[in-house]
Amino acid sequence: MEEKWYERKFLVHDGILIPAGRPLLDTSNRAFRYGDAVFETVRVNKGRVLFWDRHYTRLITAMSILRMSVPSLPSKEQLHESIIDLVVKNRIFYDARIRLTVFRKGGGLYRPQKLQVSWIIEAEDLGHTGYTFPERGLKVGIYTDFPKNLSPISPFKSCSSIPYVLAGIFCDDNGLDDCLIINDKGKIIESYNSSLFWVKDNAVFTPLVSSGCIDGVYRKAVMDAAAKLGINTTENAGATKDDLTNADEIFLCNVISGIRWVSALDDRRYYAGVAKRLQQEINNICRS
Repeated sequence: MEEKWYERKFLVHDGILIPAGRPLLDTSNRAFRYGDAVFETVRVNKGRVLFWDRHYTRLITAMSILRMSVPSLPSKEQLHESIIDLVVKNRIFYDARIRLTVFRKGGGLYRPQKLQVSWIIEAEDLGHTGYTFPERGLKVGIYTDFPKNLSPISPFKSCSSIPYVLAGIFCDDNGLDDCLIINDKGKIIESYNSSLFWVKDNAVFTPLVSSGCIDGVYRKAVMDAAAKLGINTTENAGATKDDLTNADEIFLCNVISGIRWVSALDDRRYYAGVAKRLQQEINNICRS
């Protein structure tokens, strides 16, 4: 069946609008060969890129650590404009999931020939608008076969993501909605796609970024919301299994899904109270 003009989807590659599905990269690409790339996943809501300042800051920090040339990337304002233009071009009327990938140009083996970067923006229709608190909780487990090591790049989203890939397969193999991963010290630090929080006696706990977890943008939004609600938040070296078993609530969060509450970890069952209040407060912040 012939594709209608209004069904065509596009992406942006180095500022140029290109039909999605057209080959862009060859086998010498450094993201393909070495995972020499970082990315941000952001959400567009009603023409606004949510938490954009934090996303951009995290991106250029990761680039600096990887010795990528930050001046070779367009400015924060230019990237924002490209994101919004792509959402309009793809006729996305609900919220959009955006992936901005930055990878080093040129060839070379491990030793790169260049420090300058190329970039790609992709847009996907989420099919709904705004964050809603889920009625159904998640069934989660703990994945221990591939600990995540602390490193200078561990707080950021890099294209070297094998621990998360294998954790995702573990979820499929075990009928789980999500799973928690550990660091090299055996502490539970995040899920395979979200930041981790747990609640005990109305206090909120989350692992420190220095534990090896991603420095999550929505993680910071949760902590901001907790402060506004007067809820005490403590960062620590990561959770033990006993910490989570004895918790009153567990919840996960990221910028695409918002807060998702955990209803089951092994045989333990949980409810959602503080998590729901935090999501409501973040919704208020996003509307302001």
